[in-house]
Amino acid sequence: MDVRNISNSGPDDKKQEKFALLWDAPGVTRLVRVYCHRDPAWSLQLLQRAAPTLERLCVRYPREAHLLAVHTMPRLTRLDVDAALAAQGPELPDLPPGHGGHGLQWLRVGNLPRAWTRSLLRAHGGTLEELQLLVGTAESKGTSYSCDDLNSLLQRSGLRALRRLVLRRVGWIHQPAACREQRAEVRGVLPGAEVLVLCDKCDHVEKEEV
Repeated sequence: MDVRNISNSGPDDKKQEKFALLWDAPGVTRLVRVYCHRDPAWSLQLLQRAAPTLERLCVRYPREAHLLAVHTMPRLTRLDVDAALAAQGPELPDLPPGHGGHGLQWLRVGNLPRAWTRSLLRAHGGTLEELQLLVGTAESKGTSYSCDDLNSLLQRSGLRALRRLVLRRVGWIHQPAACREQRAEVRGVLPGAEVLVLCDKCDHVEKEEV
């Protein structure tokens, strides 16, 4: 289910189409391009109705309530989330006892508040095999999307199953030397020498769909 056009409309627009999508949401396994900021109440309803069976999700500009709904989806294995929010935000709660499914295996994160990112990584550190992070290098320190404590974030997240880390540079002009240095430092803190650390620009990593 691709809801880009509908979810990009306001609360008073496309009401019949929105009702139809809510009706069809139970049983959906893949839901993409959910824009939460234009009609937050409807998009939250959509996520909640699809939650029991959803396995793949692409969500944009979620508020706290949306991310909480995503956080506890029992069968979700692939998640692409981009928030474009401020750097501050509350920690997500621990997953409930007996949380179903096998946990996230693939995660792409852009512009989430640091506490939310840290919470997601810790919650799924035992199952996450691929992580893609929007992050700058040391030369971009002080900008809204830089991550000057990237090593600490990764080291403390318990990424025991990680096999591939992709550093996404969307919108960034970065120097290859700084990129190589950052990737070498990251390799040093990840649990396991077999983890592949890539830069989407330097290594020409194509963007995957959820």
